[in-house]
Amino acid sequence: MKKVVFLLVILIAVTGAMFAQSAESIFSAIPAASYTKSDDGSTWTFAATGLTIRDAGGSITIPVRDMRDLKAVTEGGGAGFSFGYDTAVYKRTYRVISNPLTGAVTVAITRDGVAMSEARLVKQ
Repeated sequence: MKKVVFLLVILIAVTGAMFAQSAESIFSAIPAASYTKSDDGSTWTFAATGLTIRDAGGSITIPVRDMRDLKAVTEGGGAGFSFGYDTAVYKRTYRVISNPLTGAVTVAITRDGVAMSEARLVKQ
């Protein structure tokens, strides 16, 4: 019984710590660097203050403070984050996961409610 209570206390403490994280600490789940997206060749640059995406059509910078519903997520042993960001043209949600065992970083984007193909981000 003591072990069960101890495990519950640990679980509550860990859960509380996850919810108490700041936006910047959640966003730091992906190492700050530039990555090339596998399906379109765009460059994704992660920094402590936000994300910059550059492609042939230009670039956009998404500051951490402008990310809607930013939250920490886990998937298949990897950690990452998800957030929403709306432009004048599209409403998008992003889910970025880094797998520490393989070093793979994947991104899944949903644009106007339609899931796009998952892509891999390759560190430059």
